[in-house]
Amino acid sequence: MGFFSRTYEAISDWVEGLIYRITGRSEEWRLKREVIREKRRYIGHLLNSEIQYEPEEPDRQLALQAAVYLKTKFPNGIQETIAEMSVDERMRLFEELAEDVRDLFEVDKIQFEIVTPETEEEFRSMGLGFYYNSEKLLCLNGACIQCDNPELWEEQVYTIFHEMKHARQYAAVSKTHDYGYSEDLLETWKYNMVVYISPAECDEAYRKQALEKDSFGFEDMIRENMKL
Repeated sequence: MGFFSRTYEAISDWVEGLIYRITGRSEEWRLKREVIREKRRYIGHLLNSEIQYEPEEPDRQLALQAAVYLKTKFPNGIQETIAEMSVDERMRLFEELAEDVRDLFEVDKIQFEIVTPETEEEFRSMGLGFYYNSEKLLCLNGACIQCDNPELWEEQVYTIFHEMKHARQYAAVSKTHDYGYSEDLLETWKYNMVVYISPAECDEAYRKQALEKDSFGFEDMIRENMKL
């Protein structure tokens, strides 16, 4: 093959690759624009509605089990029990809690980390904690555990249940486990996983969207069961 033939072939391959990449990016951009448009519609729907949390039977039973677990784990109260612990003991306690709740919720391979932010900006961005499904990772804000504020200790306990509920949502939608949720509920969660709304985009819509309404409502149901 001569030089010009080789050069032409190389240029043709490069152009073909470029077109493929441009086509791929165009499709990616189109999908992103569609998600943005859908997200705007979803936000408008949420802001104009008064959606109440209505737990299905699997979550009613799970919330009762969670309350029994907490009462057994903290017979003298959450804040009172943690107040008697050193910082190291608190850290170990929360690791145990995460493992126990993971087993109670029947979710597999969830990693758990306590991350201590080093700046105020990091602290605010972390909040009390978060769950990343792509990495199957649940994180808690270590500053809230190491501080001397009993209310934050208790909030961190409930944050584990809140974030682990997200892990259970993903497991249910992916059919990793059959927890007994209705197909309508699963479809609602599946939709929200694509058009998820962050607090920065709209705090009211963030709390009203299907995944967060479920996790916040479930968390509140445990708190109510703790009073029984």
